Amino acid sequence: MTNYPFMEVSLPSRNVQEQEDFWIKMFDAKVVFRGNMAGQRFTRMVACGITIIFREDPTMPLPPGLGEERQFRQHLGLRVANMDAAIAELEAKGAKFAMTPAMVRQAQKSVQSSGRPFLETDYIAPPLTRARIDAGEFKHDVAVFVGPDNLWLELNEVKEPADTQWYSPSAAR
Repeated sequence: MTNYPFMEVSLPSRNVQEQEDFWIKMFDAKVVFRGNMAGQRFTRMVACGITIIFREDPTMPLPPGLGEERQFRQHLGLRVANMDAAIAELEAKGAKFAMTPAMVRQAQKSVQSSGRPFLETDYIAPPLTRARIDAGEFKHDVAVFVGPDNLWLELNEVKEPADTQWYSPSAAR
């Protein structure tokens, strides 16, 4: 089979300069191209191991922002090796976290108004098992903060056993 490594994501933005400033400040992004594409301002930058393209659309409706969104369905996920250090570094740069690992753990203990748990896993791919997760062989912590245009960024600290390696280990280095 042909190899298909992930290369880029392209997203609309109300203000590409604001996106550039944010990604450079938060993640030391490098702008590689900017200009106009199909009559819209654009920027192409390399950040967090991929290329991110923002095309300007000043009339784009914004998704829910900080204080409004609680499910974070639409987000970019970034892997980190040390969640506490990543949160501290990004908060020092101005990030406002809407969700932290402690908040996620609390939510997982809660029951929704429907009477169902916040998270229900009905399948775990082998060779991982519920017993192995309960024994601490697999752990996934999450934190979420918002960027320009209410673009949610999710930090993921993943500890997984050597026999899975589902998530790119190089991404956490």
